[in-house]
Amino acid sequence: MRILLAIDGSTGSVVARDLVASLPWPADTEITLLAAYDVAIDWTGGIGSTMDWVGDVEDATRDALDEQLLRLAEPLTERGWAVSRRIVRGRAASAIVETARALRSDLVVTGSRGHGALRSMLLGSVAAEVTADAPCPVLVARRPSVSRLVVATDGSPSAAAAADRLTGWGVFDGLPSEVVAVSIPNSPTFEVVTSLYTLGDDRLAAQREALRASYEADAKAMAARLTAAGMPSNPRLRAGDPAREIIAAAEDRDADLIVTGTRGLGGIDRLLLGSVARNVITHARCSVLVVREPVELRDAVGSAGGFDRAGE
Repeated sequence: MRILLAIDGSTGSVVARDLVASLPWPADTEITLLAAYDVAIDWTGGIGSTMDWVGDVEDATRDALDEQLLRLAEPLTERGWAVSRRIVRGRAASAIVETARALRSDLVVTGSRGHGALRSMLLGSVAAEVTADAPCPVLVARRPSVSRLVVATDGSPSAAAAADRLTGWGVFDGLPSEVVAVSIPNSPTFEVVTSLYTLGDDRLAAQREALRASYEADAKAMAARLTAAGMPSNPRLRAGDPAREIIAAAEDRDADLIVTGTRGLGGIDRLLLGSVARNVITHARCSVLVVREPVELRDAVGSAGGFDRAGE
């Protein structure tokens, strides 16, 4: 198991480190602590000024970061895992993604400082950007341990990939979970609007009921699979906006971790539409594990212009 743990010196970084340290990873696990930095340059020094000081500032920054990483690594080395440190210059999100690719990481773990709703919507966050571009699952840590999980499913390859990681890693064995599937809204207002747009076509009602039954079957199948693998799980069908209902399920259960899959949207689609996973990362108050579907499946679906049922 190769884990890339991104550190930025914030309280969220310590939570991320503690979460990694709390889980029973295999003895041969390799953990790389990564810190990214950039040197702010004041270009107002005037003509004839030199830039010799930049090197001194950079050296001091790297030394301070290395000392910080060495201190943060102690609980991990005490567990017997192989721990290394990397310090790179550049944008945090880009550095994390590039390093994950270079190291062929199995998991990226990062903290979340939570810049607030408006800032998250306008600018995004390091965690959301990493999740969108990383070549492997990303764990956004908001709590230092895990005792209860909510696992989201929609029957897609992304959801199957999430289940593969949960059962394959084995670090959540014995922990109870609730498997949540979210179907379309079931409310009088929704029914009235639908009836107006469809001129009362009864066939749509049958299609909605079939879709609800399909989601319910997905939840039951996933719960049975996780239970058989040592994670006692119960299925739950909810209706409404997927991200909102997944977060509500976690809050109702006081879950420490939400697990969800995502295909990930690219380019303008991601900017305009967002995704269920991104919204969960932005608004959830617990940790979130996002698992991308296998690359070959994602590329095949993307080339066909298709979307899974969650619209991701």
